[in-house]
Amino acid sequence: MIGILFASFGLFLTLGMPIVFGIGASALLAMVVEGQIPLPAIITKIFGGMDSFPLMAIPFFILAGEIMNRSGITERIVEFSNDLVGYLRGGLAHVNVLTNMILAGVSGSCVADCSATGTLLIPAMVKKGYPVEFSVCLTACASTMGPIIPPSILMILYGSMTGVSIGALFLGGVIPGVLIGLSLMVLTFILCRRGGFGVPMEGGSLRHLKVSARRAVWALLVPVIILGGILSGAFTATEAGIVAVVYSLIVGLFVLRTLTPNQLLGILVDSTVTAGMVMLIIGVASVFGYLLTRWHFQDIVLQLLQSFSSSPGVIVAEIMLFLIILGGFVDVTPMLIMFGPALAAIGAKLGYDPVHFGVVMVLTALIGAVTPPVATLLFVSCGIAKIPLSRIVRPVWVFVLPLVIVAFLIAYVPPLVTAIPRMLMR
Repeated sequence: MIGILFASFGLFLTLGMPIVFGIGASALLAMVVEGQIPLPAIITKIFGGMDSFPLMAIPFFILAGEIMNRSGITERIVEFSNDLVGYLRGGLAHVNVLTNMILAGVSGSCVADCSATGTLLIPAMVKKGYPVEFSVCLTACASTMGPIIPPSILMILYGSMTGVSIGALFLGGVIPGVLIGLSLMVLTFILCRRGGFGVPMEGGSLRHLKVSARRAVWALLVPVIILGGILSGAFTATEAGIVAVVYSLIVGLFVLRTLTPNQLLGILVDSTVTAGMVMLIIGVASVFGYLLTRWHFQDIVLQLLQSFSSSPGVIVAEIMLFLIILGGFVDVTPMLIMFGPALAAIGAKLGYDPVHFGVVMVLTALIGAVTPPVATLLFVSCGIAKIPLSRIVRPVWVFVLPLVIVAFLIAYVPPLVTAIPRMLMR
């Protein structure tokens, strides 16, 4: 049955069927072949997959991110980032990375961050002499920090599917997210120096830094409020999404006054469309995940991996390579829903800390967002730069390498993930 499920899913993708319908159609076909599950149950499973209190946070965080972006927060973050790192070699590229790092603490969505920073910085980088391929690849890879640094929509998704504490997952993503940013900045410095581009920009003035920090403080407070509220018990991770929406509305309408009531309808429509797409994927993919669990996919995979090696470290490396390869063909959200519960069960059997294993799985799955042919973030960046994906199929692998290194580093050095949750969630 598992063979039929995967074979039909691969066939539907090859035929060009949208992934959400490919997932649903393959699950329906497998249910028909098995003949033991009433077909109307697929509707129940779809709505059951969406009917989760923790998942309610996702539409709210999407809405909060959209409000913050429309309020002009991104421009203020770019200005602040420029004063911090603009004077370095490859200054504007470092600004790109740092802006994505800060925005990661606002929206929790890599696509939203990629769109916001790319729209502002890709044209600016090209105008300053950076190769367009470099600008596109850096923006796409830097935006992977969005779902790693809290708050994170993917962490909410993984936690709700596996029962792992979402607050602990949030905290566990802090150090890995920073490591991604630092590794990309090191790569940027090397490439700019070897390529002879990336002349340092004006920046470094302490006086101007104070001004830009004051202008960006409303965005910088978002992760502090969210994490502080969760850790203090003032609200849950789901309620944090509502707090983020209220906070962003107050900032946009009354503090910065860059948002008008007339803009709210457009923001609500755009956020609803995005959230609807995400929730539809969650509902349909949850049926696929249910069938995998029903047919003991996790036991089969574990037995297969143990036939190569009984070492937990080797098995985890094999799982990570599987996710990286699969991520080139399946978007990260449905992939986590389809395989998250099964992989979490494998991690538990191998004796891994659930928070550590969860962060490693989310980060590894995210690498697929920048690896062709699916590469959602590359498509967003290429669309902004108005270049075909074919131009960056080769150069993007240089930028993927730091992500892979960080993923394997945190997999084999657990304190990089578990230190902060254990320190703050005793």
